[in-house]
Amino acid sequence: MPILEYENLLAGFQSDVVTEPIIVAPNQELSVGQVFALNASGQAIAMKLESVATDVYGIMADAVATSTNETKAAVGYKRGEFNARKIIFPEGADHVAYKKALSNIGITLRNTVPEDPQGEE
Repeated sequence: MPILEYENLLAGFQSDVVTEPIIVAPNQELSVGQVFALNASGQAIAMKLESVATDVYGIMADAVATSTNETKAAVGYKRGEFNARKIIFPEGADHVAYKKALSNIGITLRNTVPEDPQGEE
């Protein structure tokens, strides 16, 4: 019997959660909770350390990997309240800049209590 695991990505319902269908660009690997931008063709791409935080378009609701010359349909979050500890930013990125940019598009990051506040998560 499979075990159901929860992402614990959502952190509240003070504002409506809004999703949007997206197309993931070729050669991408995006995880649930990862911030993403859109390329010149309007396709979802992973943000990197050199990305500009204000280019953030949303948070991935699906985990999707594409290969060369392949795109895939997915879903992204555009608005809502999310668990700040579950959001995936580019490694080494300025989290404050991303938090501000996400806030400007209607995404609020909340600090939640860890699953085991006495231990390490």
